[in-house]
Amino acid sequence: MNEEKMVLSHEPVPGYRTIFHITVVVAVLYLGAIFLWPFI
Repeated sequence: MNEEKMVLSHEPVPGYRTIFHITVVVAVLYLGAIFLWPFI
């Protein structure tokens, strides 16, 4: 059997990577504030 490889691809969305990084940084800072709040 000769099967073809199927490739799933898409065009990159401009600005997605920047928004993703900002969201990760905000989430880390938020969790840090929650965990460190009792010690302040």
